[in-house]
Amino acid sequence: MITIVKGDGTREPFNIEKLEHSMLRCGANKGTVEKVAREVARTIQDGMSTGEIYKNAFKTLRKEERALAARYSMRRAILDMGPTGFPFEDYFSELMRAKGYETKVRQILQGRCAEHEVDVVLNKGGKAIGAELKFHNTLGFKTDLKTTLYVRARFWDIEHAAEDRHETCPISEGWLVTNTKFTDAAIHYATCTRLMLFGWSYPHTENLASIIQETGLYPITVLTTISKKEEAALLAQQVTLCRDIARNPEALERAGIPKRKHADIITESAALCGSA
Repeated sequence: MITIVKGDGTREPFNIEKLEHSMLRCGANKGTVEKVAREVARTIQDGMSTGEIYKNAFKTLRKEERALAARYSMRRAILDMGPTGFPFEDYFSELMRAKGYETKVRQILQGRCAEHEVDVVLNKGGKAIGAELKFHNTLGFKTDLKTTLYVRARFWDIEHAAEDRHETCPISEGWLVTNTKFTDAAIHYATCTRLMLFGWSYPHTENLASIIQETGLYPITVLTTISKKEEAALLAQQVTLCRDIARNPEALERAGIPKRKHADIITESAALCGSA
């Protein structure tokens, strides 16, 4: 039996159905999925990492269709939005706007004992939500109990300040959002204290991955036609979405990207994200 090494260092038997399912989720048709899976399966060796398997699948998919490869790389593309985490905050804000929320990023709210910068404040239907975002650039990293305790305490401090002033609290619900996963202890504590958690695949429905798929808002870091340096230049201008390039191609020139690359980047952006 061939075993592979996951991002957190644990091992599990290689399951080709998992590989096929991951490609189906990105919109690949059955014929493409079976073809790519067969080619990747030939390269599998005992002890190979999931990262190596992903790279092989990505390269093979890219030969078939760039947009498919970009969608397949979605989870790792989010990792490339660092290192500060600010682009992830802006990106999450855009996702929530697409879900009908009004959003403000990096808001200062007074607590009983300290001031707190809340990464994203969301409003919808008269309900205000404070979201604390924890960005990680390593797939195997999990948001743990310590972080959950800290975030829950921050929101309680804001609530206590409103009670002291006999005012309505500026946030009525707290969220902890991460681009990776949570430990079991973090999930248990959050459930017990009514702190909402949103991770890449948690909860099972309405998680970060499903919201991206639903809204079709892909970050520029999925694009296969730009370099890491060019990604950074665009993110520095707060250009976080493929849609932004499709709508405003002049952003490429402002970022100093060579004109010879513009047509390919715009074409990929429009094919992946749509210009609407």
